[in-house]
Amino acid sequence: MLREHDHGAIVRLELARTFLGHVIYHVYCYLIDGLLIDTGPPATAAAMARWAAARPIRRVVLTHHHEDHSGGAPLLARRLGVPIEAPAATVRVLANFPRIPAYRRLVWGQPGSAELKPLGEVIETERYRFRVVPTPGHAADHVALFEEREGWLVSGDLYISPRAVYLRPVEDAWTILASLERLRDLNPKMLLCSHAGLVPDATRALERKIAYWRGLAERARQIAAAGASAASVARQLLGREGAMALISLGDFSKRNLIKCLLEDPGGPRRLGD
Repeated sequence: MLREHDHGAIVRLELARTFLGHVIYHVYCYLIDGLLIDTGPPATAAAMARWAAARPIRRVVLTHHHEDHSGGAPLLARRLGVPIEAPAATVRVLANFPRIPAYRRLVWGQPGSAELKPLGEVIETERYRFRVVPTPGHAADHVALFEEREGWLVSGDLYISPRAVYLRPVEDAWTILASLERLRDLNPKMLLCSHAGLVPDATRALERKIAYWRGLAERARQIAAAGASAASVARQLLGREGAMALISLGDFSKRNLIKCLLEDPGGPRRLGD
């Protein structure tokens, strides 16, 4: 499935694999002044390539290597003839993309490999100038893009929701919080999120997520201090695990978030895949 949403200077592209006419899980890419940000999953690569061929795309940038963001890159690289740029670590992953878990192949498809160009510190189009901001935590190679004059912040997968409760073991909540605070301090006006879409009052939205996770960490520590396990704390604070945990065999879970928030924020940090 591919749907285009026009927001004036910003085109939001909705991409998803469907089952019996129902969207499994969508992701948004953005086209701004000839700059395509992210390429969607492998499952929609052909649709993306057809759509992109009819648009004045002069440059393609990836926020990180995850398949729902980079999966269309191999086909676009062959079809468009424009540079595809990404953080240096993303370039290395895409050079030989590893096989991903079965549930992710089901939702997005297995990515192929592609030769990309390393991304610089600034992306300039005819009308806009985006600063590249390293924002690890969700993935080690994750970056955000900030257009300071307009106040637009392309946040990739860093925001998602003000009350996100699922985390993978390879993600680090404290590093994500540090990245969110870095973005908040930019005082953005609008988030261009890969899953929530356009989020107005961006600074306030980031503050709400930061406050929610920090408050959750404090409550989790109070309960754990009485001897409760991470799984028990998660059930008390967030309820039972949902379908996300079941489908992913526990890779995405509430327990993972609570377990990470119970760790020492000043200790050694893990890096997302």
